[in-house]
Amino acid sequence: MSNPRSCPDCNSSRFELDRRQFVRATAVGAVAASTGIFIRPISAEEPAAKKPETLVAQLYKSLNEQQRAAVCFGFDHPLRQEVDNNWHITKTRVADFTADQQDLIREIFNGLHDPEYAQQVMQQVEHDNGRRPDVPKSGFGSCAIAMFGEPGTGKFEFVFTGRHVTRRCDGDSIEGAAFGG
Repeated sequence: MSNPRSCPDCNSSRFELDRRQFVRATAVGAVAASTGIFIRPISAEEPAAKKPETLVAQLYKSLNEQQRAAVCFGFDHPLRQEVDNNWHITKTRVADFTADQQDLIREIFNGLHDPEYAQQVMQQVEHDNGRRPDVPKSGFGSCAIAMFGEPGTGKFEFVFTGRHVTRRCDGDSIEGAAFGG
């Protein structure tokens, strides 16, 4: 006599798991999880990316006197409070810096964004700022930066501006600032 509650799909032997097999599989999984078998070894981890605040300090140290005079200001300078949707905080453009400094500025900018979206944000900045391959001071290169205060000595803020873009990096030195500035 057949069981009225049986199901042809459930009666297949390939899905049967007796209590001993279940307990054995559960025990193996618990041991594996507790010993860290599923965790990547520390030596295999990629090195952590530098924080934007660290990169700002590196950029600051790389500036010559002429560059500092053009883009560095006291922390309480009124320009630090300015915001606009189409502006350049200083006359010095990203393209005016050395190639290494431009790379640092790009790393700082990208570090302020979730890695998942950094490329999309960069493409938008390039587009909004009129990127032309034959013109260095276009796209990202046409944007401007300023630094307020001195990194590592208390309050400081790095500001990146251009058309439709203003980004601030403060190293958590500004009390009450949302998202670090």
